[in-house]
Amino acid sequence: MGKTVIKTTESQIAEYWMLNSTIPETELNFDWSDARWHCWNCGNYKRKGKKYQTYLQRCHIVPDSLGGNDTPSNYVLLCAECHKEAPNTNNHNDMWDWIKSNYISGMPANTYKVNRAVQMLKQRHGIDLFSIRSNANDVELAKELFANVSTHGVYINVSTFYYMLVEFCKHKDLIPK
Repeated sequence: MGKTVIKTTESQIAEYWMLNSTIPETELNFDWSDARWHCWNCGNYKRKGKKYQTYLQRCHIVPDSLGGNDTPSNYVLLCAECHKEAPNTNNHNDMWDWIKSNYISGMPANTYKVNRAVQMLKQRHGIDLFSIRSNANDVELAKELFANVSTHGVYINVSTFYYMLVEFCKHKDLIPK
């Protein structure tokens, strides 16, 4: 049996949800007006070059293998990383519960990966980054740390942000060197 061809387009999915969603933007990592260009889970902007060609993938809410339909109401738009993490269940609400659970209150849009790294720092080292006093040298330190990392593809991933934060904390003598 061959792979099912998806006929529903990214634009149809975004348009459907922009018109029909009852989920407020205050519970999401993106704005509905940006639904065509931002991952609906992490909120990262997905643009290819100067054109508005996205890296977003059509992700079934209820997978085809569990009886999910090829209709706009059964898809969300996710980056490849989030698509791999998305739930694969036959419960339509699980996808939205998962997306909403990844929203971090009070944080700006498109900071999902940094926020996850901050949470990892607190979990692994007990350090609340937001309680650290900053000074003018911290900006220069951050620039130096960014110069020492690379990416897999276009975007910095959660673990890279985490290790940058660890190095930052080492420089501040919050973690042993």
